Amino acid sequence: MKLLSFEIGDLGKDRSGKEMTFKSLQSGFKVNFHKLSEKGIESMLEFQPFCFVGLNGSGKSNVLEALASIFNHLEMCVAKYRPENFEKHFRREICTPDAFILKYLIGKRDQDSYNPEVAFLVSIEKEIGKEPQMFVEASPTSFMITQELRKVSLISSVRSQEKAPGKEFLPDLVVGYSSGENEILSLPFIKNRLIHFDEYKEAVIEGYPFKEPETSLLYIDEEMSQAVLLTCLIFEDPETTLKPLKDELGIERIQSFRMNLNYQKLIYYIKSKKSNELITKDAAKREVSIFSQFEEEIDKLKNCASSWFIDDSEEIPVLSIDFFVDDNLKQAIRENYDNTSFKFFRVLQILYELNNNIVPNDTKEEVYKSEGFYTDWKLPTADPNSRVFHFLDYLIVKEINDEGNTKDLLLREFSDGEHQFIHTMGICLMLKDRRTLLLLDEPETHFNPEWRSKFINVLKNSIDAGGANNFLKDLVITTHSPFIISDCKRDFVKWFEKGKEPVDIGFQTYGASADYIIKRTTNKRYLNSVKSLDELHELIENGTLDEIEDKIDEFGTSAEKQFLYRRLEELRNQ
Repeated sequence: MKLLSFEIGDLGKDRSGKEMTFKSLQSGFKVNFHKLSEKGIESMLEFQPFCFVGLNGSGKSNVLEALASIFNHLEMCVAKYRPENFEKHFRREICTPDAFILKYLIGKRDQDSYNPEVAFLVSIEKEIGKEPQMFVEASPTSFMITQELRKVSLISSVRSQEKAPGKEFLPDLVVGYSSGENEILSLPFIKNRLIHFDEYKEAVIEGYPFKEPETSLLYIDEEMSQAVLLTCLIFEDPETTLKPLKDELGIERIQSFRMNLNYQKLIYYIKSKKSNELITKDAAKREVSIFSQFEEEIDKLKNCASSWFIDDSEEIPVLSIDFFVDDNLKQAIRENYDNTSFKFFRVLQILYELNNNIVPNDTKEEVYKSEGFYTDWKLPTADPNSRVFHFLDYLIVKEINDEGNTKDLLLREFSDGEHQFIHTMGICLMLKDRRTLLLLDEPETHFNPEWRSKFINVLKNSIDAGGANNFLKDLVITTHSPFIISDCKRDFVKWFEKGKEPVDIGFQTYGASADYIIKRTTNKRYLNSVKSLDELHELIENGTLDEIEDKIDEFGTSAEKQFLYRRLEELRNQ
């Protein structure tokens, strides 16, 4: 999966005649990603994230939001299942943004290998008010020279429940992460979580198997990151891929954890076969265990566990599954999930998404029709006792000083920066064998300067150690950090300015100093903070000898302070 280009089409005008936009992105906006040159193809096989740089409001995050929204719309177009209260607000011909051209390379899901030589070039084209169209042809990099351009359907078969042919040419996963509260980026992912829950509920009601969610969007928040870390600590090698967790965070291993599963009921209402109306509310009401389609997976977890017990003293029974982690327990989990980390993570993801059992249908409908404003407050927040699933006693053995002393810490005791480090590194490791698009919005916000300077290199070394195929995934990062920019090559750094198309950064970023990058990207002559710099300039220009002698030691070392020393000498020599 490698992005080639994304372009906003003609979005038209509103009723007042004003040009329509998608956030700060105007009609005709275009950003280019990978090139189909020989050098560009070689770079697809390396770990090379695209880095979006620009001042606040320049539109760099809007591109991530647009990509998430577009892939969400495409997934809904090809989906066999769409909830009834979602369907009434969904229109195949209406997307946000409503006109675009998106091009990327991708291998088919059933291929033995994934590389540019067996890739397809996919073009998704949408005009305003019309359904998106998918066109597929052999990539210019491919040896499949007989593959001509063809249109691929995005409509699934109603009769046979066959998936739409276009599903094969969409990413396996589109993963979003934002360190801030970028609600517009998270909205498509929130909608998908609710749809996943309703899809599961439908399987329970109708009695057919549920293996995994149909749609591909996955958002990594604080709770989901627990599943990411657990999966990595069980499946990854502590001496290679997990080495940065020990070197940077001091994480030695996971000591133990408990899964609590509340056997809540799924409540639904049947309708009259003749009138399609509820018989009477009481007569139509039905209840079924929320785990009735998931007992097989729960049995797997119990088979791997150190112990488990059921507390049925309350109205809702609670299953507690305890894991005291050693090599034997890790091996048991690996064998039960075919040595595939993502299969284990999928189970945890589904369990987390069952927590949406508390969300009323009218609230879901509000979210489904939302365009991204004030969505979070619409979703009820459950306390642990109201959740279908949550972790307890999630204990990590962590090195706490240079002498090698360790302490068992709960995961929630980790700092924001440590959580952020785990989020981004974990998802890159766990998804290494999937056709994945990763959209990371300012993932380094809570990092200290040292971690920022190491971030890209740590990701690269961990992924390379795991033997990942870099052609499988594409990674797009927005950042303000000069340290991250310094580890990205200039062809992969895009400069954003409000109201303009992004361009290549225009200077060699790879290995450049943080000072140099800040000066080039902000047009700042000085790197001091404004308040202290203004005071320095005021003293240099207007300060008396006594004032300068009195205040000079209040300022830290800087190039600008040298001018204050020079002015002091001038006054002393007068």
